[in-house]
Amino acid sequence: MILTEEQKKGQDVFFRIITEAWVNDDFKKSLITNPEETLEKFFGRKLPIGKKIKVTDQSDPEYLYINIPIKMQQKDQELDEKKLDKLSGGTSNRTSSTTDYEGLYDSLGNMYK
Repeated sequence: MILTEEQKKGQDVFFRIITEAWVNDDFKKSLITNPEETLEKFFGRKLPIGKKIKVTDQSDPEYLYINIPIKMQQKDQELDEKKLDKLSGGTSNRTSSTTDYEGLYDSLGNMYK
């Protein structure tokens, strides 16, 4: 899967937050109880307006956590001919990918030290 520049930036921000929560218990507690204020302090600027942030601690290895994402609205599901063609395997250049979670966690553990 090829990420856009915006997706790469978002991923980098996400990884920075996770990494800090792993190494800083005070940050983690604050992130869970008051995510907006904590992230504003962490990044030194106001967050984009329009969304609340909900943080859950999913670090207990005894559990398998499942995140249920937002359900798409009908208007979000409408696809034009080009998108339908890509999804159906028409002219798209499809590639399969598997997330290497072990490598991801190793990378996160080594980032921003």
